[in-house]
Amino acid sequence: MSLIQAHNSTDPSISYQELLEYEGKYEYVSGSTLKIMASSMDTTLYAVIDKAKYPLYHVKDDSFTNIDDTPVIFQRNDQDIINGYTVNGQLFELITTDIEKLVMYPRKELFNHPEDYTYQIPKRTNDGLEVRNINNAFEKPGLIKKMVKQTIKGKYPDVHSILIYKDNTLVLEEYFYGYDINTQHQLRSATKVFIGSLVGLAIEAGAIGSEQDQLLPYFKDEYKSFDHMGKQKKSITIQDFLTYRHGLDCENNNPESEGNEQQMMESADWVKYTLDLPVVHQPGEVSSYCTGAALTLGRLVELATDKPLEEFADEHLFKPMDITNYDWRFDPDSSSRQTFSQMYLQPRDLVKLATMYMNGGKWQGKQILPENWARKTFEVYTSEFGYLWEHKYFVIDGKQYNSYMASGNGGQKINIWPDYNMITVFTGGSYNSYELYGKSTPPNYMIPKYILPALD
Repeated sequence: MSLIQAHNSTDPSISYQELLEYEGKYEYVSGSTLKIMASSMDTTLYAVIDKAKYPLYHVKDDSFTNIDDTPVIFQRNDQDIINGYTVNGQLFELITTDIEKLVMYPRKELFNHPEDYTYQIPKRTNDGLEVRNINNAFEKPGLIKKMVKQTIKGKYPDVHSILIYKDNTLVLEEYFYGYDINTQHQLRSATKVFIGSLVGLAIEAGAIGSEQDQLLPYFKDEYKSFDHMGKQKKSITIQDFLTYRHGLDCENNNPESEGNEQQMMESADWVKYTLDLPVVHQPGEVSSYCTGAALTLGRLVELATDKPLEEFADEHLFKPMDITNYDWRFDPDSSSRQTFSQMYLQPRDLVKLATMYMNGGKWQGKQILPENWARKTFEVYTSEFGYLWEHKYFVIDGKQYNSYMASGNGGQKINIWPDYNMITVFTGGSYNSYELYGKSTPPNYMIPKYILPALD
């Protein structure tokens, strides 16, 4: 059963032609806009924000629900034409029906006959990545080619790219849904691991003493005081935030946590909100995944270096690696509610960055990240985390495959597999859809089913 079939949202009582009636650009929260688009591939209506699409499930007549089961009710004028929608009683008006639509098929020309897919060696460019045939890199390359065909036929929805770098060469590079080699892709929470890199670079530059320093003194000029202040909060170190052992009431996956991501995003200043949280564990002991911790580290680098984080990153990380086609606006406050202060990078540049980590901080013989920082980044501080990177493993037929992973909402996955000299990169658009995929996203099915078995 495919993932589409497993969470089939199509309603046989409504057709694609009927869904087209709702398409358009509409008002959205805080003066922003969104687009409503219909997909003929799965007969589903989607709300689209910053190229991220979120399904709307048809209930009856002009009534839909979003993924949180919140009713979305479309409104009609006296001529029976759609002119807006309401959510929780708030009306958002239609602005125009003239919109540029997203590509809704993985590859429309092959959708009905994916068996016609032919593997191609990745293109050789001037980005420094060597390429070769996947047949020379895997014992069972047919499994990986099958994975691509299954993606083309829609079994793994909204996978935008798959790249595999093995034994210092790029052996697979496939794009879907209109994405290509030059497309910047949003990283969501995968951005966090690169903030960790910038902390290391700020330490190397002498702007920060060390990760063993207490964190709060770096913010004393920015914020004059902090809520719930006490001995435990004073003891929090930079390393505690790097390893998510902050001790604060901050856990993204816990809706009851005062510092979970949604609660934080309702505040004006996300860093101040995080630092004001109460302490619920002794810092340095218990890991708890918290978006505010990574954003606070980004602001720490800004305060310590007296530079915008984007400028510091460009000077010390991106330019030295010849990474130029990217976008990043780091503003950890309410102005980023739609963009989350995330990076937008090309998938090939994600491969380059992961390669730099795997090679002890070096890229093409040049030391980008201090070697000791690269090493410390992947040490085991808890069962789950190094320095913002997650320790991720799969067990297949009793054999454990270990990796370091950067992960972001929607299926952004960067995995470094040191035992196999391999990097896998996925980008995707399965945003806020974890429950639809059995608490996961497509790459977490595809990696253990196709890529890892192809190694042996």
